[in-house]
Amino acid sequence: MTTHGCKQRQLPHYVEKALPRLQGQLLIRQASSTDEAIERGDGHLYFTHPNGKPFPTASGAYCVANGLVKPEGDDLFGGSQTYRAI
Repeated sequence: MTTHGCKQRQLPHYVEKALPRLQGQLLIRQASSTDEAIERGDGHLYFTHPNGKPFPTASGAYCVANGLVKPEGDDLFGGSQTYRAI
């Protein structure tokens, strides 16, 4: 079980495994029409910055959707492409 803030929640095993990769990195979300992005990432692919390594698509989507990362608000349309681990 992982503690996040004041709440305890059970994270999916694939997220639990990927989260440590965000230490000292930013999570970047990129719109994509690839099969991987559509099937697992709600139309997005993810990678870390500054090292540029791919981040697991389903884990990135879960982190964004469940508030495990904080949006930086850098999208032209009021959203965010860049997220920081909380």
